[in-house]
Formats: sequence, structure tokens, C-alpha cells
Amino acid sequence: AQSGGVGQQSSFFLRGFSSEISFQPDDGIRYNEPTTTKGQAQLEHLMITDIDRIEIIKGAQGGIWGANSAAGVINILTKQANEKLRIQGNIEYGSYATTRLGLHLSQKKGALSYSIGASQMKTDGFSAITPAGKNPKEYESDGYINQTLHAKIGYELSPSDSLTTQANFINATTQYDGYNSSFLPDPNSLGREIHQINRLGSLTYTHRLNPRDSVSATYLVSTFDKSDPLGWTTTFKGSNTQIALQGNYHYAENGLIVAGGDTIDSKDVINAKELDSRGLFLNNTNRFNHLVVTESIRHDTYSAFNNKTTGKIGAKYHFDDQTALSTNYATAYRAPSLAEMYGYGGNVNLQPETTVSFDTSLTLEHLTITYYHNTVDNLIQYVYNPSTWSGSNMQVAGTSILKGYEVTYKNEVLRDLTLDLGYNRLWAKNQNNQDLQRRAQETFRTGLDYYGIPKLHLGLNAHYIGKRYDDLAKTLQTGSYTVWGAVINYDPTDTLNVYLKGDNLTDKLYQEVNGYASAGRSLYVGINAKF
Repeated sequence: AQSGGVGQQSSFFLRGFSSEISFQPDDGIRYNEPTTTKGQAQLEHLMITDIDRIEIIKGAQGGIWGANSAAGVINILTKQANEKLRIQGNIEYGSYATTRLGLHLSQKKGALSYSIGASQMKTDGFSAITPAGKNPKEYESDGYINQTLHAKIGYELSPSDSLTTQANFINATTQYDGYNSSFLPDPNSLGREIHQINRLGSLTYTHRLNPRDSVSATYLVSTFDKSDPLGWTTTFKGSNTQIALQGNYHYAENGLIVAGGDTIDSKDVINAKELDSRGLFLNNTNRFNHLVVTESIRHDTYSAFNNKTTGKIGAKYHFDDQTALSTNYATAYRAPSLAEMYGYGGNVNLQPETTVSFDTSLTLEHLTITYYHNTVDNLIQYVYNPSTWSGSNMQVAGTSILKGYEVTYKNEVLRDLTLDLGYNRLWAKNQNNQDLQRRAQETFRTGLDYYGIPKLHLGLNAHYIGKRYDDLAKTLQTGSYTVWGAVINYDPTDTLNVYLKGDNLTDKLYQEVNGYASAGRSLYVGINAKF
């Protein structure tokens, strides 16, 4: 759910949980920003130039990942170098005067390997704040520019030992709309912009015991500097520093142990507040013919609140190559953020929110059906007192329930024609049995991809959002719409790809967050080159 166009504040929901999910975009570096309201990640500033793949691990993962993994974990892995020099470039232009430029080089030469990338994204955008039912074209535009640099360098000290270091630098500027002198939204705000600089880095030493087993030690750091000259608070500065140790060991042909520990120090530098934790975890996996069983446990100690122990047990049974049944039971928690403890309405007595998670999945060849059920206690909420015109963050009594089911299907239904379907039905209720805001009760996506013409790929996709409300009283409806998109890819040579992409083809007027605009019909043309 995005509060306006590209670069505007974004929220991410996984199985009904909100954005404070653990987010690690550079091979394990924490991207959760300590000075945001709940320590959530700044998804709006992530570019995909150097990304190899994105892993979304659903369900509570506290047994390994610790805090803020109640909904799951998103792990982004960057591209690896091989022995051949690879040069990749991209250029794109489209609606709202949007341009994207990207360049990536990688190679492994002897003991040295490197992967270096740079990208720039710039757009004039459209008005971030737009009254519901109005077209953002009627108001001034809010632009965005993002410049990202990424580098990963590895060196093999010996056949068994290696060092890897990487760095990611993000420089972004977002224009936004604020409020007028009467404290009303002002779609034509001028001069308001946020300048964000994020730096992510890590250094890892790995010792391979044998081709399958290894031990590693990693130092990771992420810093976030934000300036907002016309905002209520003009500067923000946060950081995460982490030291992690991990070992992988196959103690039997069918048995694997992953064990380790870490220290995490998160700081709000300007307000001189910090939150420190220390954790140890152990994960065991066994395979018995058609059955795979996994167990994990983790213990965390904190400087500011009670210690936590979490765990998970899961099993998956393969009836044959195309049929499987799996189930998981886990516990997890969300730690209070620095802002919730020390910021506006802060409460230093807050304790973590706790989650119990269960899911089960059945896979029948191309079809997978999953049911999930999560309960959340000790929910942290801002409680407003109208008599004092103020409030504070409090633990509220009661249990929130987030449950639902997912259905996915992907198959070649006709020759060279692939159908991809996904459906999710969600019930997300707070402790008062009210629907949580900005969670769609139903979502449905579909994609058709045709590859029957040599060198040509044709794709058509649709995304349906069901009933969704921006408030607990259900007066601000932002759902019940379908957005269509399409793409054409053509490969004139082995090294060139030309594409045309269309979003919101029907020019649907909709809002993901009430009072904030979304893009209208948009067209983009681009060229990818690789040598």
C-alpha cells in the first residue's frame, strides 16, 4: 500500500501482518530503519538492478531470525560473479517523464571475484495527496530521484577460506505533499521534499569444512540519514550494527544442523537512544525417505525488556514427485521500536508483541492450497486521550487473529501458453473483532504468458483487490477494483532485449491509501543489453 507514487512511503502486508517484517535486502544486512514508527523497512527506495532473487519465507520464523519475523522473512540475494566477464545495461523511458538507467559488471578471475552495479531512477511523478475520487493530474506533481550504487567483492584466501565484502549506497530525494495552515491536506504543496541516504555494508569470513559444511563470521552495518526541512522533525539518523556467527554441519547423510548467534545494536543517533540484543539459535533438519522434519529454537536477551525464547517445528511428506503435505507450528514476537518506546507517546515499559503461528499446505502437481492461522497478544497501539489531547503507546488486552487461505496454480495450459493464478482470502481482526486497516479481504492475481513465437514473449496480467478499508469504522473504502497490465519482450539478438510494458491499462482511478493517488495508465519502453 503506497501513499502516492514512486518513492512515497510504502507499507507491506504479509498474511495480514504489517510492515515491521524482517527485511534483509543484501544477503542478510538489516534494512529495518530504527527511527521509523515501528522499525519498518523503507521499501520505496529499493532498486532491483543487482538482485538475483527474492526469497519470501511465510509464517513465523522466530526460531532462527528472532525479532520481527512473526509474519515471515524477506531475504534478497544479489547477483554472483562467474568466470566470464559479464556486462549488463538497461535504459527505460515512460509515463510521467520516468527514466531508468542501470549498469552492472561482474567477473570471477582467479581468487578474486567482483560484482559492481549502478542505477538511477528519475520521475516527475504525480500529486501524492489527491482527494478520493479526484484525478491527480488536477494538481501539481511530486517527483522522485534515486541513485543506487552496489559492490560485492570476494577473495579466496585458500581452497577452504574466503572473504566477501559488499556495500550498498542509496541516495534518494522524494517530493511530497503536506498540510496547509488549517491542518488540511494540501495537494498543491510546494517545496516539501525528503532527502534520504542509506548505507549498507558487510564483511564475511567463511571457512569450508568440506563441500557441504562451513562456518562463517560476519560484521554487518546499516545507517539511515534523513532530512525533512519542512517536517515536524527535520533530521533523523538511525543505525544497525550486527555481528553474526553461523555454522552448517551435516552430522549424517539425512541430518543437518545450522547453529549460530548474533548481536544487534540499533540506535536513534540524534535522540541518543538504543536497543541492544544478543541471540543464540539452533536449527535441525532430517530427511527420512519421503518425510522431511525440521525443528528450531532461539533465545534472545534484550537491554530494555524481557528476554524471549521462540521456536518452530515443521514437517513435509512427499507422497510422490507431484503430491506433498506440509505443516508448521511456530512462535515469534515483534520487539517495540525505539520510536514506540522513546518517541512521541513513548512508553519505556512496553514488552514485545507475541505471535503463535500455524499453517498447513497441500500440493497437487500444479496446485497448492495453504491455510494459515496466527494469534497476536500484547498488541502495541497508540491510545489517544481526548481530554488531554495526547496519548501514549500501550499494550492492549485481547487477542488479534489473522487467518486465511491461499491458492496458487501455475501450468502450461496450452502449447507455449502458461497460466499463473493466485488467490488469498484473509480475515484480519484486532482484539475488538474489528477488521484491520488496509488489509484486503480478498486478492486475486492472474497472468497469461505466451512463448509460441520465436524471440517474442507476450504477457497479460490482472490484479484484483477486494473490500479494503482505511479506518476501523469502515467509512473509507479503498478496495474493490482490478488493475490490468501487459508486457511485450522481443530478443532481436542473443545480447539485446527490447520491451514495452503497460500498467493500469484501463486507466482505473483508485487509491491504495485513502487520500493518496496511484498511477493512471502508464507505458514504458526499454532496452536490456548483456555481453
